Amino acid sequence: MTTRRALLVGAPTGLLAAQSAFAPSALAAAMGGSGSNVGALERMMVKTLAGELGDPTVARLLASHITEAGFRWDYPTFPARDADSVVAYSFGYRSATGKVDPDTGLSDGAETPEPGPVNTLLAQAAQAIAALRHVRVYAQWEIAQVLAEQHGMKDVVPIHPAKGPDGKTIYLSTDGVAKAVVAHAGSAQALGKVAVVGHRDHVKRCVLVSQANGMAAAAAREVPLPVQYDPQSAQPWTRRRDAYLLSDLIAQLSMTRNRVIAELSR
Repeated sequence: MTTRRALLVGAPTGLLAAQSAFAPSALAAAMGGSGSNVGALERMMVKTLAGELGDPTVARLLASHITEAGFRWDYPTFPARDADSVVAYSFGYRSATGKVDPDTGLSDGAETPEPGPVNTLLAQAAQAIAALRHVRVYAQWEIAQVLAEQHGMKDVVPIHPAKGPDGKTIYLSTDGVAKAVVAHAGSAQALGKVAVVGHRDHVKRCVLVSQANGMAAAAAREVPLPVQYDPQSAQPWTRRRDAYLLSDLIAQLSMTRNRVIAELSR
Protein backbone atom coordinates (compact mmCIF):
# COMPACT_ATOMS: atom_id res chain seq x y z
CA MET A 1 0.00 0.00 0.00
CA THR A 2 1.17 3.52 -0.68
CA THR A 3 2.91 5.09 2.30
CA ARG A 4 1.87 8.36 3.89
CA ARG A 5 4.88 10.03 2.23
CA ALA A 6 3.81 8.74 -1.18
CA LEU A 7 0.28 9.98 -0.50
CA LEU A 8 1.55 13.49 0.11
CA VAL A 9 3.84 13.69 -2.92
CA GLY A 10 1.69 11.77 -5.40
CA ALA A 11 1.26 8.29 -6.83
CA PRO A 12 4.07 6.04 -8.06
CA THR A 13 4.99 6.21 -11.72
CA GLY A 14 3.74 3.61 -14.20
CA LEU A 15 0.12 3.99 -13.18
CA LEU A 16 -1.26 1.83 -15.96
CA ALA A 17 1.27 -0.91 -15.36
CA ALA A 18 0.57 -1.06 -11.63
CA GLN A 19 -1.59 -3.83 -10.26
CA SER A 20 -4.26 -2.39 -8.01
CA ALA A 21 -4.56 -4.27 -4.74
CA PHE A 22 -8.12 -2.98 -4.56
CA ALA A 23 -9.39 -4.01 -7.98
CA PRO A 24 -12.69 -5.93 -7.87
CA SER A 25 -11.09 -9.31 -8.62
CA ALA A 26 -8.43 -8.83 -5.97
CA LEU A 27 -11.04 -7.73 -3.48
CA ALA A 28 -13.09 -10.87 -4.09
CA ALA A 29 -10.00 -13.02 -3.68
CA ALA A 30 -9.16 -11.30 -0.40
CA MET A 31 -12.65 -12.11 0.85
CA GLY A 32 -12.02 -15.78 0.19
CA GLY A 33 -13.92 -16.55 -2.98
CA SER A 34 -16.41 -15.47 -5.58
CA GLY A 35 -19.01 -14.04 -3.24
CA SER A 36 -20.22 -17.30 -1.65
CA ASN A 37 -19.49 -15.87 1.80
CA VAL A 38 -21.64 -12.85 1.01
CA GLY A 39 -24.46 -15.12 -0.12
CA ALA A 40 -24.26 -17.07 3.14
CA LEU A 41 -24.31 -13.83 5.09
CA GLU A 42 -27.41 -12.67 3.22
CA ARG A 43 -29.21 -15.93 3.96
CA MET A 44 -28.33 -15.53 7.64
CA MET A 45 -29.71 -11.99 7.61
CA VAL A 46 -32.94 -13.20 6.00
CA LYS A 47 -33.36 -15.82 8.73
CA THR A 48 -32.57 -13.36 11.52
CA LEU A 49 -34.80 -10.59 10.15
CA ALA A 50 -37.65 -13.03 9.52
CA GLY A 51 -37.50 -14.00 13.17
CA GLU A 52 -37.34 -10.38 14.31
CA LEU A 53 -40.06 -9.07 11.98
CA GLY A 54 -42.24 -12.15 11.60
CA ASP A 55 -42.35 -11.47 7.85
CA PRO A 56 -40.12 -13.58 5.56
CA THR A 57 -41.00 -11.54 2.47
CA VAL A 58 -39.93 -8.22 3.98
CA ALA A 59 -36.89 -9.94 5.51
CA ARG A 60 -35.71 -11.04 2.06
CA LEU A 61 -36.18 -7.53 0.64
CA LEU A 62 -34.34 -5.84 3.49
CA ALA A 63 -31.51 -8.37 3.48
CA SER A 64 -31.07 -7.88 -0.26
CA HIS A 65 -30.86 -4.09 0.10
CA ILE A 66 -28.46 -4.28 3.04
CA THR A 67 -26.24 -6.83 1.29
CA GLU A 68 -26.01 -4.79 -1.89
CA ALA A 69 -25.18 -1.56 -0.10
CA GLY A 70 -22.92 -2.87 2.63
CA PHE A 71 -21.26 -6.06 1.43
CA ARG A 72 -20.78 -5.71 -2.33
CA TRP A 73 -18.15 -3.13 -3.20
CA ASP A 74 -17.17 -4.30 -6.68
CA TYR A 75 -18.16 -2.22 -9.70
CA PRO A 76 -18.58 -2.66 -13.47
CA THR A 77 -15.58 -2.03 -15.73
CA PHE A 78 -14.72 -1.92 -19.41
CA PRO A 79 -11.43 -1.48 -21.32
CA ALA A 80 -10.07 2.05 -21.09
CA ARG A 81 -9.64 2.16 -24.87
CA ASP A 82 -13.42 1.84 -25.28
CA ALA A 83 -14.08 5.11 -23.47
CA ASP A 84 -15.68 8.01 -25.34
CA SER A 85 -15.47 10.37 -22.38
CA VAL A 86 -14.32 10.50 -18.76
CA VAL A 87 -16.28 11.74 -15.77
CA ALA A 88 -14.12 12.27 -12.68
CA TYR A 89 -15.64 12.72 -9.23
CA SER A 90 -13.53 14.38 -6.54
CA PHE A 91 -12.93 13.12 -3.01
CA GLY A 92 -12.53 15.80 -0.37
CA TYR A 93 -10.23 18.82 -0.67
CA ARG A 94 -8.07 20.98 1.57
CA SER A 95 -8.69 24.43 3.02
CA ALA A 96 -6.64 26.78 5.16
CA THR A 97 -9.11 26.50 8.03
CA GLY A 98 -9.79 22.80 7.65
CA LYS A 99 -13.39 23.42 8.68
CA VAL A 100 -16.53 22.92 6.64
CA ASP A 101 -20.24 23.43 7.05
CA PRO A 102 -21.55 19.86 7.49
CA ASP A 103 -24.71 20.74 5.57
CA THR A 104 -22.99 22.21 2.50
CA GLY A 105 -19.59 20.48 2.50
CA LEU A 106 -17.96 23.89 1.92
CA SER A 107 -15.18 25.48 3.96
CA ASP A 108 -16.32 28.30 6.20
CA GLY A 109 -13.60 30.74 5.18
CA ALA A 110 -13.01 32.96 2.16
CA GLU A 111 -9.71 31.24 1.38
CA THR A 112 -9.13 29.46 -1.90
CA PRO A 113 -9.39 25.71 -1.28
CA GLU A 114 -6.77 23.30 -2.65
CA PRO A 115 -7.39 19.96 -4.41
CA GLY A 116 -5.28 17.93 -1.96
CA PRO A 117 -3.33 14.68 -2.50
CA VAL A 118 -6.24 12.29 -3.13
CA ASN A 119 -7.63 14.43 -5.95
CA THR A 120 -4.11 14.57 -7.35
CA LEU A 121 -4.18 10.77 -7.57
CA LEU A 122 -7.65 10.87 -9.16
CA ALA A 123 -6.33 13.35 -11.74
CA GLN A 124 -3.54 10.91 -12.57
CA ALA A 125 -6.12 8.19 -13.17
CA ALA A 126 -8.12 10.46 -15.49
CA GLN A 127 -4.95 11.48 -17.33
CA ALA A 128 -3.96 7.83 -17.76
CA ILE A 129 -7.22 7.12 -19.58
CA ALA A 130 -6.83 10.22 -21.75
CA ALA A 131 -3.29 9.11 -22.63
CA LEU A 132 -4.69 5.89 -24.08
CA ARG A 133 -7.49 7.52 -26.00
CA HIS A 134 -8.23 11.17 -26.78
CA VAL A 135 -11.40 11.83 -24.86
CA ARG A 136 -13.03 14.83 -23.27
CA VAL A 137 -12.75 14.81 -19.49
CA TYR A 138 -15.50 16.19 -17.28
CA ALA A 139 -14.07 16.67 -13.81
CA GLN A 140 -15.01 18.31 -10.55
CA TRP A 141 -12.92 21.44 -10.10
CA GLU A 142 -10.50 19.79 -7.64
CA ILE A 143 -9.45 17.26 -10.29
CA ALA A 144 -9.77 19.65 -13.23
CA GLN A 145 -7.34 22.06 -11.56
CA VAL A 146 -4.68 19.37 -11.22
CA LEU A 147 -5.22 18.19 -14.80
CA ALA A 148 -4.67 21.72 -16.09
CA GLU A 149 -1.79 22.75 -13.82
CA GLN A 150 0.20 19.52 -13.52
CA HIS A 151 -0.70 17.65 -16.71
CA GLY A 152 -1.30 20.54 -19.11
CA MET A 153 -4.59 19.03 -20.27
CA LYS A 154 -6.84 21.37 -22.23
CA ASP A 155 -9.84 19.24 -23.21
CA VAL A 156 -11.22 19.32 -19.67
CA VAL A 157 -14.64 20.60 -18.61
CA PRO A 158 -14.45 21.68 -14.95
CA ILE A 159 -17.54 21.17 -12.81
CA HIS A 160 -17.74 23.90 -10.18
CA PRO A 161 -20.07 24.25 -7.18
CA ALA A 162 -23.44 25.71 -8.03
CA LYS A 163 -25.01 28.96 -6.84
CA GLY A 164 -28.29 28.76 -4.91
CA PRO A 165 -31.21 31.18 -5.30
CA ASP A 166 -29.78 33.20 -2.40
CA GLY A 167 -26.43 33.54 -4.14
CA LYS A 168 -24.66 31.18 -1.74
CA THR A 169 -22.36 28.50 -3.08
CA ILE A 170 -23.63 24.92 -2.95
CA TYR A 171 -21.13 22.07 -3.01
CA LEU A 172 -22.36 19.53 -5.53
CA SER A 173 -23.28 16.05 -4.43
CA THR A 174 -22.29 13.05 -6.56
CA ASP A 175 -25.72 13.26 -8.20
CA GLY A 176 -25.29 17.02 -8.67
CA VAL A 177 -22.02 16.47 -10.50
CA ALA A 178 -23.59 13.84 -12.77
CA LYS A 179 -26.47 16.17 -13.62
CA ALA A 180 -24.06 19.03 -14.34
CA VAL A 181 -22.03 16.81 -16.69
CA VAL A 182 -25.13 15.77 -18.62
CA ALA A 183 -26.20 19.42 -18.87
CA HIS A 184 -22.76 20.43 -20.23
CA ALA A 185 -22.77 17.58 -22.76
CA GLY A 186 -26.33 18.26 -23.89
CA SER A 187 -27.47 14.73 -23.15
CA ALA A 188 -26.22 11.56 -21.54
CA GLN A 189 -26.12 9.90 -24.97
CA ALA A 190 -23.72 12.56 -26.24
CA LEU A 191 -21.13 11.31 -23.73
CA GLY A 192 -20.97 7.84 -25.31
CA LYS A 193 -19.31 5.22 -23.13
CA VAL A 194 -18.26 6.96 -19.94
CA ALA A 195 -15.17 5.92 -17.98
CA VAL A 196 -15.88 6.90 -14.39
CA VAL A 197 -12.99 7.97 -12.17
CA GLY A 198 -13.55 8.05 -8.42
CA HIS A 199 -11.98 7.02 -5.14
CA ARG A 200 -11.99 3.23 -4.71
CA ASP A 201 -14.60 3.41 -1.94
CA HIS A 202 -16.71 5.98 -3.80
CA VAL A 203 -16.54 4.67 -7.36
CA LYS A 204 -19.31 2.05 -7.06
CA ARG A 205 -21.77 4.79 -6.14
CA CYS A 206 -20.28 7.12 -8.78
CA VAL A 207 -21.07 4.49 -11.42
CA LEU A 208 -24.57 3.88 -10.04
CA VAL A 209 -25.34 7.60 -9.95
CA SER A 210 -23.91 8.11 -13.44
CA GLN A 211 -26.08 5.28 -14.75
CA ALA A 212 -29.13 6.70 -12.95
CA ASN A 213 -28.53 9.92 -14.89
CA GLY A 214 -28.60 8.03 -18.19
CA MET A 215 -24.88 7.49 -18.77
CA ALA A 216 -23.43 4.27 -20.17
CA ALA A 217 -20.94 4.27 -17.32
CA ALA A 218 -18.32 1.97 -15.81
CA ALA A 219 -14.76 2.29 -14.53
CA ALA A 220 -11.70 1.80 -16.74
CA ARG A 221 -10.49 -1.73 -16.11
CA GLU A 222 -6.75 -1.12 -16.40
CA VAL A 223 -6.53 2.02 -14.29
CA PRO A 224 -6.05 1.59 -10.52
CA LEU A 225 -8.04 3.94 -8.31
CA PRO A 226 -6.74 5.40 -5.06
CA VAL A 227 -7.83 3.96 -1.75
CA GLN A 228 -5.75 6.39 0.33
CA TYR A 229 -7.34 8.87 2.70
CA ASP A 230 -6.19 12.38 3.52
CA PRO A 231 -6.33 13.09 7.28
CA GLN A 232 -6.10 16.80 6.45
CA SER A 233 -9.14 16.83 4.17
CA ALA A 234 -11.52 19.69 4.92
CA GLN A 235 -14.43 17.25 4.75
CA PRO A 236 -14.27 15.04 7.87
CA TRP A 237 -16.08 12.11 6.26
CA THR A 238 -13.22 11.77 3.74
CA ARG A 239 -10.44 11.71 6.35
CA ARG A 240 -10.73 8.09 7.44
CA ARG A 241 -11.98 4.95 5.75
CA ASP A 242 -14.52 3.76 8.31
CA ALA A 243 -16.11 7.23 8.46
CA TYR A 244 -16.42 7.40 4.69
CA LEU A 245 -17.73 3.87 4.23
CA LEU A 246 -20.48 4.58 6.76
CA SER A 247 -21.34 7.71 4.77
CA ASP A 248 -21.39 5.82 1.48
CA LEU A 249 -23.45 2.99 2.96
CA ILE A 250 -26.07 5.50 4.09
CA ALA A 251 -26.01 7.18 0.68
CA GLN A 252 -26.53 3.87 -1.13
CA LEU A 253 -29.40 2.92 1.15
CA SER A 254 -30.90 6.37 0.61
CA MET A 255 -30.79 5.77 -3.16
CA THR A 256 -32.56 2.45 -2.64
CA ARG A 257 -35.15 4.06 -0.38
CA ASN A 258 -35.85 6.77 -2.96
CA ARG A 259 -36.25 4.17 -5.69
CA VAL A 260 -38.69 2.12 -3.59
CA ILE A 261 -40.75 5.20 -2.73
CA ALA A 262 -40.77 6.29 -6.37
CA GLU A 263 -42.12 2.87 -7.35
CA LEU A 264 -44.88 3.21 -4.75
CA SER A 265 -45.73 6.70 -6.02
CA ARG A 266 -46.43 5.65 -9.61
